[in-house]
Amino acid sequence: MDCIIIGAGPAGMAAAIYMARQKLDFVVISKTVGGQTLLSSEVGNYLGFQLLSGNELVDQFKKHMQNYNIKIKEGEEVESIEKLDKGFKVKTKSKEFEALTVLVATGEKHRKLGIPGEDEYYGKGVTYCATCDAPLFGNKDIAVIGGGYSAMEAALFAAKYSKKIYIININTDLEGDEELKTRIKKEEKIEVIPNAMTKEVMGEKFVTGLRYEKDEKVTDLKVQGVFVEVGLIPVADFIDIVEKDKWNQIKVDKDNATSVEGIWAAGDVTDVTEKQIAVAVGEGTKASLKIIKYSDKLK
Repeated sequence: MDCIIIGAGPAGMAAAIYMARQKLDFVVISKTVGGQTLLSSEVGNYLGFQLLSGNELVDQFKKHMQNYNIKIKEGEEVESIEKLDKGFKVKTKSKEFEALTVLVATGEKHRKLGIPGEDEYYGKGVTYCATCDAPLFGNKDIAVIGGGYSAMEAALFAAKYSKKIYIININTDLEGDEELKTRIKKEEKIEVIPNAMTKEVMGEKFVTGLRYEKDEKVTDLKVQGVFVEVGLIPVADFIDIVEKDKWNQIKVDKDNATSVEGIWAAGDVTDVTEKQIAVAVGEGTKASLKIIKYSDKLK
């Protein structure tokens, strides 16, 4: 086999298209298909699509892949990558795959708060996906934890359904897109609580409240939902043979090559600074072109 693509987000799917067109022998392994794109309620900056949801954009990606009969080993989670004399062995919980090259495009996952009640009430009022779960909180009060782009987007999306939305922000000001900040200020349902540290999620069978500290004063807030939006961390624990930075992001050069010959990485799992759908597609494309040339030399 020429290549194993790990991950089926924008970077992995873009790479698969290019490899399929060049008739490479490859496989795509991924726990899910779509990555963080699925969690975007609105995508308005992807060239060629003026405004659509993350789900709709992923559907377009899938249709494109179907045109080339690209199969994805969905539901398979990679546990390790081992370097062989010639190529690499990729192990999942149930299978092993071998190929001359590997492309890591596993993206990121949600960061947890690490506070009491967070794990206990996950799925019982605590969620990490506003796009998935906001409709379940119709006419209820919720708290969005965070102060960046994802927190603002989550609060605005939830405003379509919920009665009241509190943004609990550890910082003084919201950070990120100015257009979103303006929309937040105009939305009467949304109240921003700055300089607040979330301390505990409270509940019985389901979430009943949130405890936070502000100016050395502890306050209990009655809410029925807690949307955690405090950033993302790279999905890279399964690979330990490549160089990473202090945030566990895989280091890549301008050609998306890692520190190990034969392994490339693309998208949000890398140390590329801008985490955008369009950037991930471009990075996946660039990596695949290099892999195609590398594979041709070995044949």
